[in-house]
Amino acid sequence: MPLAVLRPLGYSPRGSPTARDPSEPTVDLTSPPDTPPRLWTWRLELPLVRRVLRLGVWVMLAVITQFFVNAADTFMVGRLDASTATASQAALGLGMPLFWGVGGFFAAVSFGTQALTARRYAAGDDEAAGAVLWNALWISLVAGVVGGIVGHELVEPAMGYFAEASEAQRRLGAEYTRIRMMGIPGMVVTFAYKAFYDGIGRTYVHLWAALAMNLFNIALNYVLIFGVEPLGIPALELRGAGIASVTSTYLGLAIIAGVSLGRADRRRFRAYRPRNFDPAAALQIVRLMLPSGSATVILMGGFLLFMRFVGMLDAGTGENTHTAAAKAIMDTAALCFMPLLAFGTATATCVGQSLGAGKPNLAARYGWEAVRLGIYAMGVVMVGMLLFPEPILAFWAPNDPAVAAEGAAALRIVALSLPLMVVGLVLSQALYGAGANLYVMLVELTLHLGVLVPASYLFGPVLGGGLEGVFAAATVYIALLGIAMGWKFAGGSWRQIRL
Repeated sequence: MPLAVLRPLGYSPRGSPTARDPSEPTVDLTSPPDTPPRLWTWRLELPLVRRVLRLGVWVMLAVITQFFVNAADTFMVGRLDASTATASQAALGLGMPLFWGVGGFFAAVSFGTQALTARRYAAGDDEAAGAVLWNALWISLVAGVVGGIVGHELVEPAMGYFAEASEAQRRLGAEYTRIRMMGIPGMVVTFAYKAFYDGIGRTYVHLWAALAMNLFNIALNYVLIFGVEPLGIPALELRGAGIASVTSTYLGLAIIAGVSLGRADRRRFRAYRPRNFDPAAALQIVRLMLPSGSATVILMGGFLLFMRFVGMLDAGTGENTHTAAAKAIMDTAALCFMPLLAFGTATATCVGQSLGAGKPNLAARYGWEAVRLGIYAMGVVMVGMLLFPEPILAFWAPNDPAVAAEGAAALRIVALSLPLMVVGLVLSQALYGAGANLYVMLVELTLHLGVLVPASYLFGPVLGGGLEGVFAAATVYIALLGIAMGWKFAGGSWRQIRL
């Protein structure tokens, strides 16, 4: 079955507003009527749901695949001997938020790129959409190099401050994260390409790149983590995981860039023309990037402090059990929120194209239908997490039973927050698609610094709530995020934003 190309009705590759290309199957995002949304109903509006699913399934598969590029590190070092595995997973609990805090700030070029691309594409102007990509690539190239340098310099002081659990956590975390920072340039440029293809509705393009990355990463992880003695390859353990992840990042970039250089896309979008550089367009991308990137820094900074407080529970024991359990819980939760972010990304494209077509009510309906669909899906996941917490956590740490036993109750607490996690994550991405990036950043700043950080410190180390207290604070944060994003989206002020 051929993959659908999603684009607005009446689109023409020659820019004509009335002609259509009959050679490709299409799914039209903007043809449904612009009727007001239905907020208080459990019934799905199936025509819209099908459109979100056609976009979202590719994004979801790509995002989950990309997640496993990182999760493979946790999974595979968890197969080392118990003490090394637990210390390595504790190190990853700090290394990954630090990597994403730096890389995510600069990779936020994707938010402006997707929003602008979707608007230009919905207006039937392919060359204008291609010009967005050209400007985004220049910004992402500079941003990626700067991000790699900044990240490398931050590793040592950051690990010295956040690594509370043990010296092994600090040492292994610094070594691994320095290697990962070398992949930031490739990651940032890849996100610019991904945002362009997501914006025009070809969300499957990043999937193929992510699949190749993941398969290559798993194979190289095995070789470098465990070594291959007959070939003279030593077991590099966590350091090998970092090398494999960086290498796979650049492979993914090569694949998605190669797609854009294909004859059909070069002729259709004409992105690679020097005269496409437009300081005003570049400034607009940066303007949308800064609040989105700042929100990512705030998010990851909050998680780093969160993990520091968890590390206080291990300090002085010589073990890393609480920290490794927290990492396993966060990886399990990520398997929930990464698909939600994926459907949020698909919803952002639907919102952006609907606004570009002058249909704000349709944009709102896409957002609420995606939320309803996500709540139904996460309801099933929630039941599984409530019933089987220890087997789920043992998947990440099979060689240290204490990790799963320590984290089981906390995972149940996280499970209860899943419905409001749907609202918060899906609608934050929808608001990004509308251009309300500043609001999302301010909410993240307020909730991280005003709720997540102080509450996790209070409920955990201070009041002796242990891992359950720390994750109870996280569920309060998630609930408030859902309320804040739901209130903003229901209010409708985002409909008036012009890009």
